[in-house]
This record gives sequence, structure tokens and C-alpha cells, in this order.
Amino acid sequence: MTKAFSILHRAAALLVALCLLVGMALPVYAAEDEALFFDAGSETIPTIPAADTSSEGVEPAQEPIVSDLETIPDEGDTPPTANEPGTEAGNTVNNTAAVPNNDGKTQEAAENQTPAADTDTAPADPALTNKTPADTSDTAAAPNYAINAEETTAAKTNTEQDVLFADGDNPNEEDTMPADDSPDNDDANTPDTIADTSVSTGFIPATTTIYFEDDGRYDTTYNGQNCTIRFYAQKVASTDAGTADLNKDMVDAGETTDSNGEKHRVFSVTLNSADYPDNGFYRVIFQYWVGGNWQEEIFAFGNGDRETGATTHWTAIDQLAGKKFVRTDKNTTDKNYNRGSSYNASQWTRVEYYYKDMPLYFKNASGAPLTNVTAVFYKQDENDKTKTVKTASLPIGTVEAGKFYAQKILIPDNKSQFVKFTWDGGESALYNFSKDNYDGATPFNLTTANCFVYGTDSTFSWQSAGSDLLKANKTIYFDATLSAYSYEGEGLQQSAMGDGETMYCFLTDSENHVTSKEMTLVTADPTTPDRKLWSCEIPGDGKTYTAVQFSATDNQNAPAKDNKTRKYSTAEIPPALQEPCFFADDGDPSAYTGGEGVNRDGYWGEKASVRDAESGKNATVVDIDNSGTFTQQKDTKYITSTLYDYYTDYELNGLNRDTYSWVTTSSQRGYVTFEQFNRALSSAYTANGNVKYPLYTGHFQKSGWGDPFATVAAGMGLYGWGAEGSSNYNIFMAVNNSALDDNGNGSSDYNRTFQGLVESKTSDGTANGLPLLRTKNSNTNASVDPHFDKDFLQGKNAFNTVLGKVYEDVSFPLKQKAVFAQDPNNPSDNDPESKAEYWYYDSSKSSLYLKQNQTDGKYYLESPKGGDGNPTTDSKSQNISSPNNTNGTYGFFPFNQTVSTVGASQYNYGFGAKLQFDFTLTEDGKVVVGKDTSGRNIEVPIKFFFSGDDDVWVYIDGELMLDVGGAHGKASGLLEFGANNTVTPYVSSNKNTDSNDTMVYKGYGSGETTKTVNYNGQPITFNKKSTTKTLKKQSTHTLTMFYMERGMWESNMAVAFNFPDHNELQVEKQVDVSDVNPLFQESFKNQKIFTFNIQNLATHYEAKATDEPAIQTEKLPDTAYSSATGLLSYASSLPEGVGTGSAVLWSSDKSDPSSLYRDQRRGTLTWDSAINISPYSYLTFDVYVQGSPTDTCALSNLYVELWDTSGKQMGCLGTKGLQSSDVYGAATALHPGTWYTVRLMLNSLKQVEGFDKTQLKSITVGDNYARSIYLRNFTFSSAPTLPKQTGFTTAQYDVPDYGSAKSGELENAAFAVFSSNLGNGDVVDENGQFLLQDGETVTFNDQFRRGSYIALQEQIDTELYDTTWTVYENGVPVTNVSGKADVVTTGSVSTLQNISGTAPNDGRTEKAVDATLDGHNTKNEYTEAKKPSTALVFRSYSNSADDNELTKLKVVFNNKVKTGKLIIRKVPAEGETLEGKTFTFTVRFGDVGGQSLGNIIPPKEYTCTVEKHGDEYYGEIVIDKIPVGTRFVVWENEQTGTSLKSVSFNGGKDCAVAADGVKVYGAIDDANAATATFVNSARELFDITVKKEWKKQDGTTDIPQVDLPDAIYLQLQRTETPNVANSWQKVSGYESVELKKPDGYEGWTKQFTGLDKYDASKTGQDRTPYTYRVLESATKTGQFYGGAAGDVIEISGKKYKVLNTTRVTGDSTNKTLTLTNQLQDAKYNLVITKQDAQDNSIKLGGVEFKLEKLNDSGAAETTYNGVTGSDSTNQGKCSFASLTPGSYRLTETKTAEGYTLLSEAIEFELTVNGECKRNGTNYGTVTQDTSGVYNIALTIYNRKGFTLPHTGADAPSLWLLIGLPALVAVLLVLVFRYNKKGGRRS
Repeated sequence: MTKAFSILHRAAALLVALCLLVGMALPVYAAEDEALFFDAGSETIPTIPAADTSSEGVEPAQEPIVSDLETIPDEGDTPPTANEPGTEAGNTVNNTAAVPNNDGKTQEAAENQTPAADTDTAPADPALTNKTPADTSDTAAAPNYAINAEETTAAKTNTEQDVLFADGDNPNEEDTMPADDSPDNDDANTPDTIADTSVSTGFIPATTTIYFEDDGRYDTTYNGQNCTIRFYAQKVASTDAGTADLNKDMVDAGETTDSNGEKHRVFSVTLNSADYPDNGFYRVIFQYWVGGNWQEEIFAFGNGDRETGATTHWTAIDQLAGKKFVRTDKNTTDKNYNRGSSYNASQWTRVEYYYKDMPLYFKNASGAPLTNVTAVFYKQDENDKTKTVKTASLPIGTVEAGKFYAQKILIPDNKSQFVKFTWDGGESALYNFSKDNYDGATPFNLTTANCFVYGTDSTFSWQSAGSDLLKANKTIYFDATLSAYSYEGEGLQQSAMGDGETMYCFLTDSENHVTSKEMTLVTADPTTPDRKLWSCEIPGDGKTYTAVQFSATDNQNAPAKDNKTRKYSTAEIPPALQEPCFFADDGDPSAYTGGEGVNRDGYWGEKASVRDAESGKNATVVDIDNSGTFTQQKDTKYITSTLYDYYTDYELNGLNRDTYSWVTTSSQRGYVTFEQFNRALSSAYTANGNVKYPLYTGHFQKSGWGDPFATVAAGMGLYGWGAEGSSNYNIFMAVNNSALDDNGNGSSDYNRTFQGLVESKTSDGTANGLPLLRTKNSNTNASVDPHFDKDFLQGKNAFNTVLGKVYEDVSFPLKQKAVFAQDPNNPSDNDPESKAEYWYYDSSKSSLYLKQNQTDGKYYLESPKGGDGNPTTDSKSQNISSPNNTNGTYGFFPFNQTVSTVGASQYNYGFGAKLQFDFTLTEDGKVVVGKDTSGRNIEVPIKFFFSGDDDVWVYIDGELMLDVGGAHGKASGLLEFGANNTVTPYVSSNKNTDSNDTMVYKGYGSGETTKTVNYNGQPITFNKKSTTKTLKKQSTHTLTMFYMERGMWESNMAVAFNFPDHNELQVEKQVDVSDVNPLFQESFKNQKIFTFNIQNLATHYEAKATDEPAIQTEKLPDTAYSSATGLLSYASSLPEGVGTGSAVLWSSDKSDPSSLYRDQRRGTLTWDSAINISPYSYLTFDVYVQGSPTDTCALSNLYVELWDTSGKQMGCLGTKGLQSSDVYGAATALHPGTWYTVRLMLNSLKQVEGFDKTQLKSITVGDNYARSIYLRNFTFSSAPTLPKQTGFTTAQYDVPDYGSAKSGELENAAFAVFSSNLGNGDVVDENGQFLLQDGETVTFNDQFRRGSYIALQEQIDTELYDTTWTVYENGVPVTNVSGKADVVTTGSVSTLQNISGTAPNDGRTEKAVDATLDGHNTKNEYTEAKKPSTALVFRSYSNSADDNELTKLKVVFNNKVKTGKLIIRKVPAEGETLEGKTFTFTVRFGDVGGQSLGNIIPPKEYTCTVEKHGDEYYGEIVIDKIPVGTRFVVWENEQTGTSLKSVSFNGGKDCAVAADGVKVYGAIDDANAATATFVNSARELFDITVKKEWKKQDGTTDIPQVDLPDAIYLQLQRTETPNVANSWQKVSGYESVELKKPDGYEGWTKQFTGLDKYDASKTGQDRTPYTYRVLESATKTGQFYGGAAGDVIEISGKKYKVLNTTRVTGDSTNKTLTLTNQLQDAKYNLVITKQDAQDNSIKLGGVEFKLEKLNDSGAAETTYNGVTGSDSTNQGKCSFASLTPGSYRLTETKTAEGYTLLSEAIEFELTVNGECKRNGTNYGTVTQDTSGVYNIALTIYNRKGFTLPHTGADAPSLWLLIGLPALVAVLLVLVFRYNKKGGRRS
């Protein structure tokens, strides 16, 4: 072999060896299989069989290691109540879709709208039907009825959906319930039963319409004057006109033709129950009304005089309802036609019925389900009365056997008269629910039998749905919270109900006998201390009670004087009520209704519900027009507003002020209409105890004037009131009346303001906070003003009563005008204001009414239009002067659109408003409004102006800036902005006298000029000013204005401002957690983790560079890497495939998922001189994980810690890894094989107290799993510096193009500037990214050119979120994609609302334009109209928008959190039930969403009780709505009397049973619920821990893990007689259990749970405790060892002696079985074969060898001799048997004849592992026989020796003699070199 050839061979061998070495050394990356739930992050984990997790790419199963602190349940935690109802949503109206707002405020999109039942049913109000299940549960006040503005002015009814939500399900889903329960119902609209009268047919309709048919004489005029028809009736027995009379204008209802062909006009009037308090009328007259007087009267019945008690002509309302009185006396001249007549049915004709919305019920009492059940309604055919016509079909669906249909079946209209039920295979008869006979239908009574029953034998019947309501021992309640108020001081004769006197309950039984029960006053709940609740337990006297009446007197026969309710039959009480409660009305109007026979009204609901008469009575308190569709008006700006409507006493009863009987306002009834509301306010102030200036609503007449408030003050008991002349009196009147100041001095100036009613900051100090009432003591918490507290208004108050309604996200329109011009019609350079257009609203110029968009339910304010199409005023908004006259001005009355009478008694006073919008400022506080003739800029100051009444408080960024507080007339306030974010407040005047109060505006200083402005042509002087204030330095501010009308009479509002406008792109992030368990909702808040990428392509104008911000950076010194310590090592050159350059390598072969061994895993970077990181905002570094690219490495398993010179820490404290909130961009997962740049936000990192940012000395890093990670480029950097904001609208050619004008492609919008509604502006980073958090809106002002493309994409975790996006323009969702045709073309995209995906695309293409503007060419590299694949054109979507009109777009990204559930099941052991036993489980959640969101969630306890379900016994806990990816650990708390037998799991993600055998852990999956099943037994059970140890031959030294097998198998055995051979039995379920090699620090352990202490079949003295032991096997099905002393097991070729002496019983203190394997020495046979080197067939016998075993010094300690055999069998062979591990020397002492002896001995080593080594490499051929002995085969080759030639030759022989020796010498040298050691051997 040549040298070169030899070198090549050696090089190839070396290369192969190196490859093998590298291959062996490559770390195997493993995904976190079964990672611990809280500290480990969610990672992608391959699905693998439970029995085999050893494959590459998968981390071995890791069981949770929980410290004592972690495993101890939080004793302070209270388990949640199952199906606990949520807080009722009350009357807040949340808009369900967007209406225009271009103020940067978000409006919520529509969802879950409930459709109407049929075409005859008015649309349901989305605000009331869009409820969570808790809102519609049985604990709610009443069904959530819809609001509907019909054409009538009385109270309205509408469709409801009223479902039993015992399971909290969807109101749109069908629901059934057991037949012994009753359908959910709150039948406030059920007609009232009239007792003791033969006139009524049995009903008192809640609303009704009465008609009048003229006899043909009506032609709209009477004697040449305009004429109307007036309905005039006497409603109560009294001679007082104001009390007794009802006057209503009738409306034209069309015409009819009589039998003679003559046409007659028909008129109608709609009434509600408040109009007929006596359930009927004493007389009814139809009047021809001309010029304020009647001209003729047509008496339907009654006398000319009012009746005072006799009921001669009294007629029940149900005899009139839906009927038409027909006048037939055309030729008479009697102007009092029919006077003195009684009711005559022949004069009345049925027009319609009055059953609409009355409920029916369906019960399936049979033993089989009924499918496709449908209620079909009919009316009589108008052309053929013998036939019927179907009016509606209401599907019911399947009704299970023995169950009610849980929804009310509402009669759809007033035309229907009949109902029939159909189902698969059958139908009922036709039933008549009217009182009109019909031959083809069976009649039934709606009041006594309203439930259709399908019987067991297919029979049909009708029965009462509420038959169990008054059953024995049931408790019913009377809520007297409002009825107990007696209106003391008003001189009323009527009585209050429940004000402390004894209450009575009159129960009527089936025999019509009445039982009187005295009621008990229930102790008030501390949360509702002013609630007055009375109870009555139904007696168990064997009677069947069918009706109930409540009374404040025990005299059953005494006439009602507002101190009794009427009698309610069980058919009228909602049958599903569990704790029926009658919520009694307050005293308006009943307390003011004189005479007898006045009953107290109210409604029935659940005792636990919030009082809400509007919902409970299915009424409409305020009519909101919902008949139109919102259309955005041109040149109109819309800002977001919230309206708060406070309810008067009348409205608190569910009544509409449109129906309020006229009363003089010169009375307490007219002045103080908010008595109950004010009492509730007072209770709130009292509870706080620190309100300095209590604010109330109404007109509080000062003492000395007529009807002074002092006469009723004592009865109301308002907080802060005092006797006349007292300080309290003066303050009370000063803040609640415009006449007096706080010293009690009066003035004719009623327009003076009062500063300091509220604190200087909002409730949370931000723009989203609420006003705080001024405190008496600043050391005590201030109270939120209840007027703006939604929770307070919705029922979270001392009265437990809904006190008003809140309308949120209402669009408020503003127009533009030069309102401060001296002469608006003649602009002048000398008057800069004449060129300054302000956005403004002025109620004196245009009225505004609240309306609802019929298409999406969104609310908006809109003005009526004048003849020119412009907004104008309306008579319903006229201001009123006391006592009740209009004053020629117009005000802001948003709820007044439908008032029937312009007057204070019907006006909807008492309301609040909140207006909010974002704005920017300029550096000098001025805006440019034009140029003068010389080309200089014309500038005006930025201003915000208000004028009106009453209180107005303007906050900027949560700080009070303008205070126009107090109950006053029209007052004005002004904010004027200056340079450097300064602002100066002014007010027109004030009446504060406390000169020491710093919040009070003072006069001007010396030399200052009084501020005056000219607003809409009227000069306004500001006599008072406050100190100049400086706003926070930020790019965008938020202005919030709170406004209240609380003083009656006038309600003026004027608002104007001129903040700079911009082209604006907003991006908003919403996280929808509506389907997320409340336990986790907070985890999604304040998480700035949502990453967006934004790119831009400028389609017009040339390049314009971006102002790149200055960023300061500092890198770690190079020595930090080269001197890395711990698990970090310096790699000066990265491996091929990883990268170039240097890095540090962190590597570990162990996993520590709980991070309990972090001290042993850190790698450290340190440097000499400390670094000051205080100027920096970020720490960035590059990271590369080795492994398979398909794996996922959770960033939350990586930890980075910063240490100062004193050893204090910042970063991942404790056992936490990097949290999503720590990382900019929230890169929550790293995929191996890729370099990532991680940016940590230093301000988000946690730090220990005292950490010194100026003295950073080292950084430590590590990971929780076995892997290798490269890190480099640790760099600190500052946040970018924001460029200067001008505040002006920037010219398009001066807007940055981000490099796209030259490239013609989308480019990252690097360093684009944006502001945030959270107050912290920023810029897009160099990669085009920015971050948002939930609820955050960022605004890009003039950062993108109009017509440019914007590519915006959210980078989101699609496993956790479903993402949709909506594009808004000016606050309105874009549902019609269009645009100006000459600049943009549209594509196939039609809508941009609620689109699934993460990258908005509008399908539009901007046209390429070549033109010049202001000397700037519009052309750039965008030369061809070509749209990027996914982008928006930044331009208006209106096809009529001007090309240069400001563009305001907003893209809202909504991420709906995906959720799953965790089910915990408690199952009894086989043969047991555990029935009735309650078990408690502790659950710990962490790593929320798989992104470690939010803070640590404390462990929670949950309980369940084992019950029988069919044939099974089990208990179950369902924890639902858990964010996907959230990790959990669940374990059972110890339960006395039972023992845990086993634990198992099903479903979920990465779930497993922990090593301790008693916990289940894993992660939540949305598609597969995680179920943890715990099996318990009443038997005595216990657990055993098996500990496996591996020892070397010495019995003490541990064998390294790398030398151990991957797994062994265990078998658990037990016996009652451990000393008896062969008595051991296998334990079922534990016959062969795998025990894997641990990859962490915990060692080899296994838990065996649920083991019987005794034989379960034995009892008493027959019982003997089991003794347990454990055996082991190398394979699952192999032989198990350890049962006998001396057992030796072979595993992976190695033999171990099994040391197994421990045994365990149930009484053992230490229940641990220790199983030790001691490695045994290997045994060897050395077999030598001696053969000829040239001829392998020649075996050499007789060769002698000496084998020596050497000691540590190399000396022989044992010698063996052997000779090769010479017989045919052993020819040439020699053996040395039974050798043990050690060092050996083999010497050949005698060789065969003619052969050369080996020159040197052979030295080798026999290892304990069965290997033969020589010089560290394998030597010889090693085989193992069946007995385990290792046979080493060694072949030794010998060569023959040389033979010398003979002597005495001739001369040639001489040369031979001379040459041969020389040749021999040479040959000998060669032979010696070749066979230096005696020959070749193998």
C-alpha cells in the first residue's frame, strides 16, 4: 500500500469517524410534551401514543412538580355558585351597529339581534333583546321587552322572548322544562280581572284603542273653522276636573262607507291603563273641537255632570276596547247628542280585539314527545264570517314528554281571535279566546285557563299555567320600596303602602272565601338598605288558593284609596316565578287621584330581581322613533355621545309622560317630579357620607315663594337639606336652584354658575372616568356622580330599582360655520373669526331628537328639516317658562319628539349627556384659517365653547378644564388654548362666595381685559376666569363634556370648537371576551401584545422622506460573550447551517418545566463596568433554537434576568419565563432552525424593590427544557423620539411616502407617527410594526396620502382568536364599497363590515394621475393603475365625495377568544354509589391562552355532589369558556370517608396524569373538552410511591443517566401472608406499568394510587392488611424480577442484581417501595486461535501462552497458562475461561517449531460492560452466549523462520556467499520492520 493510498484511507476513516461523532453529538430537540401548566408555555406537541414518547422531536412526558405552596389550596377562595346569575343589564341601551362618528370613538357592532315573531310584530329593540343569558334568567326583573315607537302616544306593547334560562343558554334556542314547573313569564300585560261587577267581560287591557265614526258631517272644518275630534272622558269618581277628566285629541284613522254608500270619517285614540285607573269610564264624550272649545258633543254614555260615586253609567274598559262608536243622527241639531244614556252595545261595532301580546302556554302532559308543534292564529274572514283566515304561524318545535314549552306564545296582533295547535301526526280543535261567539270554535277564558294541555290519552284541555303559585307553604312577597313613600307635605288623602304599618295579604280560595294573612317585613339586604320587602307564607290549611290581593289595611271591605292592589288570579301571575314578588308602583298618579276605588298598580317579578316597571309591564317609557334609516348628512361631523334619561315618579311606574294628565306646575307635583329618584340619590350620598354639594333633579322652590320645597323636604329626607337660613339650606338651594347663592342671597341673575361641585379629576383619572362629587374631607374617597353612573341607574342602588335608561354610542351631529364672526355674511381680513369655521351645535337653531336606525338598532340624534332641507327647530323643543308657558326660544330636548302637549307636565326633563372626542393641538395654540392679501397666514386661537344649562363639566384627558356647574339658566364657558399645550378657562359669571376655594373662578387681574366673544351674532362676556393650565405633552388629547338638564323649564345647549382637522387613519383593537369565563377576562386587559404590520404605496406625488427618529443604543461588550459562564459557552464560530460569526450557546440535556432548578441552569453574561440602562426602553437579542423546524419552542419557557451590582434582579422573577406582555410583538413561539430577534420592553419587566437601573452588571439566561440555544447581539435601545406635530392638515405632497414613490411597491411605513387614546404616542418601527392592546385606538394624522394603498395586517395567534375586521368611514361601517369614479375604481368587494381575516382588502384600485398641484407633479413610479393583492385605498367610500375632502377611516380588528371547557367528574368505584356525598376539587390555571396572559390566577375550589343520572351515579363540574391553550392542574381535596382510587383523563390537549397519580394536568382545546375523572371508593385506600435506584458494582455510586435504559416495567403485587411462598398476587391494573427514564431532576419514581388496604370482600376480624411489593421487567411482557433474593435482571445487555427488600402496608408510615438495581461484573472467555500467516488453513498446535491479570500498578496479580491444541478438534486453539473485568497481558512463551515467537506481549482491558478495549478502542471479536458470558475471539498469526545455505562453493558461489548475507540482512531489516512484534494478528 502506498503512503498516499494509506493517507487517503486514514483520512476517509477519520472523516467517517468524525461524521459518526458529529451525528452522535447532535442534540435531539424535543417539543415540550406534557409541559407543566403554569410556568411552561404552550407549544406544538406531536401526538404520540401514551406508551411511547421516546421518538425524536418529542420531549419525554413531564409531570408537574408542584411545591408545597403551589399544592395547598387557597383557603380564602370561595367556590362559585353553580349557574350564578350575572348582573342584570337593566335598561342600558347598547347600540348594536355603528352610526356615524368621526371623533375617534368606537361604536359597537350589532350582534345577537332577536327577530320579531311575525310581520305583525314590531321589531324588538336590540338593546333589550341583546342580552346575556343572565339577563333573561328567572332572577331578572322581568322579560326584556322591546321598545317600539308606534303611531300612538300611549304606552306600547311588543314582542318578547321569555325563556327559562336555568342553564344559562341562548334566548334564541328552544327551551323546555319539567311539567311540574311553569313557563317563564312576566305578564304585566295580562288583562286585569275586575271583581264584583257584571258589566265587565273579565279583562282590563293594558292598552286599548277606541274609535269614533262620524255620521258624515265632518269635513275638517266647523262653521268655516278648523275642527278636530276630541275624546273627553271621566276616569274617576270626582267633581274635580283636573282629577276626573281625561282629554285626548283623536287622530284620523281613515274613512268607511255605510250601507247607503256614504263615506264617513273614522277617528281613534289609544289609551293605557293609567288613563282608566278605575278600570273603566263614568262617561265618554266625543267632541267637535274648534278654537279651544267644543261645538258639539256626542255622548257614548254618561251625564253632563261628573259622577261622584254612583256607578249608574260606569262602563268597563273592555266593553269599549277595540270598538267603534257609530254616530247615526246626521239630521239632529242637538249639540249634546245622547246625553244621559247608558252604554248601549248596539251603538258599538267591533274594529279589533285587544289581545295582542297576551300569553298562551303549551304543555305536553303525555308520555311521548311532540315534534314540530306550531301555534296557528286566525281571524274571521271579513267577506265571509263563516270562514277564518290565518294571521300568523308561530313555530314551537319539539316539546318533550311531561314538559312545558318554556316560551310564552304571544298573541300576535289585535285582529286574531282564534288559535289552533298542530304537531306531527295531529292537531287540536280551533279555539276562540275572544268574547265573541263563533260556531266553529270552542271558547276558553284567557284569564283563568291560558295553558293548552295535550293529555296522556291524546285529550286536550285548557288550564291555568300558574296553578302552583299559591300552593301551601310557598312564600310570596310585596316590594313596597316605592309605594311606602307617602308624599308627605303635599296634602294628599290617599295612603301609602308598606311604609312601616302592617301589611296584609288577602287570599281567595277556590270556594271564593278570603283568608287574611298578616305580612312580615323582611330584613333589608345591606346592598339595598332602603328596599322595603314584605313576605307572606301561604298557609297549609288544605285550601286551594286562586287569587291574592295586598292591602295596607286589614279591612277587606273598605274601599281602596291607593292602599290596596287589585285582586290577581293565579292566571295573571307569571307562572315561572320561583319567589313571586309584587313590585308596587309609587304614588304618581294614584296618590294624586282622589276618591275611592283607587288601586295601587304594579307588576309581578322575581323577588331577587331589580325593580324595572318598564320591562315588567312591557311598557315604553320614552318613545324613540325607529321607523327611519340613518343617513349620514353632508358636511356633518359626528361625535360619540351617551344619553342618560332619569325617570320621574310617573316613569318609574312604566308610564310614558306623553300620557301624563295635565296638572298645574305650580305645585309640588309639578315642581318635584323626581321625588323617588332624588331619594335614591340621597341614599347614595348618605352611604358615602362625604359629599359636600349634593346634586338633585327638579325645581326646588325657595322658601318664601309659593309652594316652597320646605313643605315636602321633611318627608323626602334628602341628604344635605337644612332648615331655612342654615348653612345646609343655603348650600342646598345654591347648587339646586338658580336664584340663591351659598350665603342664601338672591339675585335676578339666574344664569350664574357654581364652580367646585365636582373634583378636579375623573373617577379613574382618565378620559374614560366619571365625574367625582366634591368631598367634604379630601382624605375620604369621593363618590361618582350617580347621574352618570350606569350601574346606579340600572339598579345598583339602595332602592334596587332601575332609575333611568342609558343610551350609549349615540351619534351627535355637528355642522360647520363661522359662529364667532362679527358679521358672518361679510368675511373680512380685519376679522379673522369671519374666516374660521367651527364645528358647532346650537339648540336655538336646530332641535335634536333621539332616534333608532331601523336596520341595525343604532341610536343617533337627528334634527327636523326645514323647507330648505337644513336642520331647524321644532315646537316640541320649545323652552318653557314657569309656570307653564313657552318663551319663544328652543332648547335641547332629545326625548321630546312625541310629546302630545307642549308643556312642563309632559316634557321629558331630567337627563344627562356625555360628549367625547379626540383632538390635537398646535405648538402655538392657533390654527391657520387663510391668508391675507399680503400672503401672511390668518390665525385664530383654538377654542372650545359652551353655552346653556344646567351643569357642564369639560374634562381633558381626565382633568377638569372647564366648570360651568350648577342649576342655572343659560350660562357660557370658554376654553382658549395657547402655546405649549396651555389652556385658559372662562365662565360668564358665578355665584360662589368662598374666595378660598381654589376651584372657584375669580375676576381678572390688574391690566387684564375682560374676554368677550360674539357667538352667532350675540356678544357674550366672560366675567370670571380660572388660572391657565398646561396639558400633558402628548400628540392626541381626549375631551369629555358632561352635561345635565336637572332644573326643568329651559334646556339650552350650544357647543363649538375649532380643533385642527387631518386626514386620519385609525386602527382599533377589540378583544371579544364575551364568551370567556370571568375568571380569565382580566388576563386579556392591559396586554400590549397585538402586533400589526402596516405598509404604504403612495400613488401620487414624488418622494418625501420620513423624519427618522433618533434612537440611542448600547451593546454588551465582547468580553461579556467570551467570558460566559454557567450553562453558557462561547462559540467563536457558529456551526455550518446555523450562521456566521460568534454567539453564546446555552445547552442542557435536562428539563425543568417548573423552573424549580433554575439556579443549576442559568448561563451568565457579565462585564467589567456597570451599564446604565435607565435611558433605554428596549433590550433586543437574537436567538436560535436547534432542533426540528416543525417543533415549537414557547417563549414563556425562556427566561432572561438582569442583575445590578448589588445582586438585585429585574426580568423573569421567581419561576416565571418571558410573558407576552414583556415582549414587543409578542413572539410567543420560536421555531428551531430560524434566527429570531426578541425585543423586551424594559418598562414591562418586573423588578425587585431597589433594583438599580444605573448599575447593570450581568444578564442571565436559561430555558425550562432540554435543548440548545444560540444567543447574540444583546443591545439596549431607547424609544424613538416623536417628531414635532404641527396640528395643521398637511399638504399631500408633504406626506411621507416611505420609499414607495420611487419603488412603486408597498413599503413598510417605518417611523409613521401615531397617537393613542391611551395617551402614549409612538412611531411604527423599522420593520413596519406597531403594537396595540384591547380597547386601544391609534390615530395616524396626515401620515398617508389620499389615494395611497395601505396594507394593514394583524399578526395573530389563530389558535386562540377568530379575527374579523370592519372599516369605518366617519364612524359608520362601510357596507357599500364605492368611491369617486374619476379617481378610483371598485372591484368585487361589496362590504367591509365584519369580514373574517387579518388583512383588510376593499378591492378598489386607485387611478394613476399625471397632473401638477402647487408646483408638485402628481406622477411617480405608480404609472399604471394596479392594485396590490390585499390593501385599502385611503380615500372616501362615498361616490359623491370631493377629491380633496378629508379622509377619515378606521379599521377595527375584533379578536374573539376561542374557548373550551374542563370537566371534572367524580365517579364511584365499581359496585358503589357514593350518592349524596360532596367532593371538593382544587384547580389551578396558568399560561392563559397559551401566552401566559395576565397575572397569576389563584387556585380555585369547585364542588360537586354525586347523584343518580339514569343508571349511573356521578358528580360533575363543568368549567367552561376557558381560553384555548390555558393550562390547568386539577386535584381532589381529601374527603372524609372515601379514598381516591384512580385518576384518568380524556380529551384536552397534552393532558396527562401527574407522577403522583392524583393530579391531572394539560391544556384546553376548543374542539375536545378536557375531562378529568376521579374514581373514589368508600373502602380504605392508600397510595404507594415506587422509587427506582441504579447503583454501580460498589452499591453506593449512582450510575450516570446516560448509561441507563429508556424505560423499565413495574408490576405491583400484594398478599395477606408475605411470609408464605407463592402467595403474592398481581394487583389489577398494575400488571405491567411503564416507568420512563426522567429527563429532569426528579429521579425514577412512580405513583400507584387507590390501593386497597384490606380485601374488600372481608369484614371485621377476617380482615388482614395487604402487604405490597414491586417487581421489574426489562420489557412490557417479559419476566418480572425481584421476587427472590439474588434475582438478576438483564437490561440492554447489562446484568443487575435486584435488591428488593422493602414492603408496604396501609399502616406503613413511609409508603415508599424502593427498588434498587446493582450493576453486576461481566464474565469473559478468551479464545485464542494460532495460525500460519501465509496459510490460514494451518493451525499451530503446541504454542504456549501466559495470561496475567494486572493490578493498578501494572504488576501481575493472577497468572493463567494455556497451550494450543494439537488434536483435530482443538487444533491451534487455546481458551482462558471465567475471566473478570480488569487489565490483562498475554505473552507467547513458546511457539511452534519453525515459527517465530511473538516479540512483545499483548495488553488489553475487559470492561464491566462486556467490551474488550486496547488503547481505548474495541479489540477482538466479542460475542455473548446464552448464559451471558462474553466470548472474545483473538487470532494470532506467526511466520516461519529462515534456513541458511550450504558452504564450500566455487567463485560464483563466493559472490553468493558475499551477496546472500547482505541480502539476508536487508530482508531481515524489512522483515523486522514489517513484523516488528512477531507477525500480523487480528
